[in-house]
Amino acid sequence: MAWATIGAQAITVTDTLFNRSEHEDFAFGADVSFVPQMESWGTKWLDKNGKQKDILQILKEQGINNIRLRVWTVNSGASSKQEVVSMCRRAKAKGMGVMIDFHYSDTWADPGSQTIPSAWTDHSVEALAQNIYDHTYDVLSAIKAAGVVPKWVQVGNETKRGMLYPVGQTNKGGSVAFAKFVLSGYNAVKAVDSTMQVIVHLPDGHDNSLYRSIFDGLKKNGAKWDIIGLSAYPRWSHLDGPTMITKVMTNINDLKSRYGKPCMIVETGHYPSEAVAGNQYLVGVMDRMIKNGDLGCFYWEPESMGGYDMGAWDESTSRPTVMMDAFLGVKHTEVAWLMKASMQSPTAEQTVDAGSVELQAKVQHRRKARIQSVEFHFDKKKVGTYQPECLADVPTTTVASFTLADAPIGVHTAWAKATDTSNFTQATDTVTFFVGESALFGDAVVENASQKGGTASWDVAFSEAGKYRLVFKYSSSSFRGTEVLLDGDSISRVYFSKNNDAYQTLDIETAQAGQYTLQLVATGSTGLPDIASLRIFPLEGQTVPSQTDLTGISPACEEKEERIEVYSLSGVLLGVTTQSALGISLGDKSSAVVVLPNCVGGTPNIVRKQRLK
Repeated sequence: MAWATIGAQAITVTDTLFNRSEHEDFAFGADVSFVPQMESWGTKWLDKNGKQKDILQILKEQGINNIRLRVWTVNSGASSKQEVVSMCRRAKAKGMGVMIDFHYSDTWADPGSQTIPSAWTDHSVEALAQNIYDHTYDVLSAIKAAGVVPKWVQVGNETKRGMLYPVGQTNKGGSVAFAKFVLSGYNAVKAVDSTMQVIVHLPDGHDNSLYRSIFDGLKKNGAKWDIIGLSAYPRWSHLDGPTMITKVMTNINDLKSRYGKPCMIVETGHYPSEAVAGNQYLVGVMDRMIKNGDLGCFYWEPESMGGYDMGAWDESTSRPTVMMDAFLGVKHTEVAWLMKASMQSPTAEQTVDAGSVELQAKVQHRRKARIQSVEFHFDKKKVGTYQPECLADVPTTTVASFTLADAPIGVHTAWAKATDTSNFTQATDTVTFFVGESALFGDAVVENASQKGGTASWDVAFSEAGKYRLVFKYSSSSFRGTEVLLDGDSISRVYFSKNNDAYQTLDIETAQAGQYTLQLVATGSTGLPDIASLRIFPLEGQTVPSQTDLTGISPACEEKEERIEVYSLSGVLLGVTTQSALGISLGDKSSAVVVLPNCVGGTPNIVRKQRLK
């Protein structure tokens, strides 16, 4: 099974229904009678890879091993003896077999028109039978003289109501004449070379009553034939592909039993605008015919582009459509999805314990025994692969796991990529998660964020000294540079790239426990990114820090006269006052941060620090 994309979202699932190389005795055929005319118009054909080649070579690469050529009674030009002989030589050079389709008319012969050639007008039944013999013998002798012996010869084309109207028209009393014409053609073929097999060809391959009526009449009136040929077009039969296949195969089996003759489809086709459906029909009918022991299937003019709307070539690209893959045994199925993959663990923004982390992905496939492997990626690196022990036992849904040892504390990303047996891949979304215990701080106190020098501040109480990892979640429309300050002292720089809901990491170290103000200060010519939150991870087993705890701050006692510095949000000293003047008490706290509203508007004041001596 393989895959290919064929549209904006569509996926084509590809299966092999039969091994093409094992069935060279089956006629994978194409009627290419239009080729000389199309070449004279300057038509060029490309193979599936976009390389220009001789059309017969491309058809051969697509699995075609036999061609069919129509013959009219004209002396020159399209479908004349000379043109057919030339095409037979080309087919032999490509190693292809040949079917000759006699129309017994100066132009098209089909159910609606079986016009007697102009040179045979007003001839008797006996004379017309002789005309058929002579014309058949002449053309086949010329082909044989050119070094080609056709495998099959059609005596008449789509003879639904006979041939040479009205003389051999079965629904107007011409059944006996029609049988005589078929027998005359049969004898001419065998006179040139007895190995050539004679086909009597009817349209509407789904219509068993038609075939019984015509072949019963031919048998009754002494005609001979070797093979029954059918046309099988879903379009003209007004049937969908599966129904058409069922009816055609039912008819074929009845004909084989009733007349003791093998069958083959000598004409079929589909819309190139519905190439996937056409591929399914073609490969389906050929698969059934091969298994049924039937002789072959010919596509009528697959190379056509423009003017005929049932060719098998893409006019916009000059390449074969997927319909032609049917002759290679390949079936395409268009689906909305082939394989789905999603991360099951960790989930987005989940916190997991430090140490070993289990990565887990859920993979769904439309078919069993297809999920070949699941790669796990951690922080942009491949870290391991899950592979099933027995592919045959793999269900349509698999949960794959991989254990990552000693994942570092902090923020990380993980994703997985599933691969099926045809090397089609499907990746999960990337999830961001956290390893180790951390404190989550809400929105910062922000001032002048859009300007250079703008600040974002958090007040943090560290119960223990040591190393900590800061993780900022942010969004930014452009690259932003910031300086990190801890209690007013610059400790590092952090650069935020253009991103949405991304994370940035910084490691810091505190010399002692206590309360600190952490600030990001915009540098350069731009302001701050949009900081959504801050996480702080202890790296040495410390207790996680917390936001400043104001518990215990109560209305002031009059005797409290501790001095308190008052700052603006931007860190400017506004003045010094007493605790009682502010109306608060720190209780047993060594320091505190209190934001006081400015009742007359503007920037609020902040009690930034109060340290007891």
